[in-house]
Amino acid sequence: MSFASDCKKELCLLNPEKPCCRMSELSALYMTLGSLNLLGRGKLSVQFTGESMAVARRVYTLLQKGLELSPQIHYVSTAHFGGTRKCVLTLGPTQTPAFLSALGMMTVGENGEATLRSTSPKVNLNRSCCVRAFLRGAMLGGGTMTNPEQGYHLELGYRDENFRDCVAKCLQKVGLPIHQSSRKGKDFLYLKQSDQIVTFLTAVGAHQAVMEMENLRVQRQVLSSVNRAMNCDMANVNKTVDAALEQRRAIQILAPHISAN
Repeated sequence: MSFASDCKKELCLLNPEKPCCRMSELSALYMTLGSLNLLGRGKLSVQFTGESMAVARRVYTLLQKGLELSPQIHYVSTAHFGGTRKCVLTLGPTQTPAFLSALGMMTVGENGEATLRSTSPKVNLNRSCCVRAFLRGAMLGGGTMTNPEQGYHLELGYRDENFRDCVAKCLQKVGLPIHQSSRKGKDFLYLKQSDQIVTFLTAVGAHQAVMEMENLRVQRQVLSSVNRAMNCDMANVNKTVDAALEQRRAIQILAPHISAN
């Protein structure tokens, strides 16, 4: 089990008590894992697709508790890359309008006619709790992280500029810099310093992951200090040995002259 997977499992156990936080996190999860599908005759469906079962359960819980929606669940296996198994959560045509309306993507008129206004959620990031919830959803849906034993690197992948701008705004609000890069046709924002990653994980609520990182950092600092002390002691020993050898050579040179006198 990777450090990133353990971190995501910890985040999936958190309970967002405020409705606004549920919607912010759900918005980020939709923008990373969701898709809007046209079924014909004006009917729409929404799907969330991901490899993590813990994240899939998280999406299901947010839909059920926050919006009283119950998506259908099925699994898809691919023959590529060792047969990856993905979980797909689907909201049918009867439930999709409620979901889209809750995320500000659809409006329903007095006559009951639904109108799709946007293909991206309307995210409110004025509250600090919603900022943290959105970042949590971004981490769960599109985040990856290097094991701290091997280095410090956290990425938040994105598919469109709207989501990128939302994540960048959230990072700024929690005091983190914005670094952007691309690799193999995929775009992402990233953090590479340990203190920045600790700030991010603290903001999203991954306190156990923060403790593990801090423990590893302390261990690394102690080992570094011990190695420096050992290297210093070894250098002093080498200097003492070199001085003793130099004295011995000097004695050997002077000894014949002293004996002759």
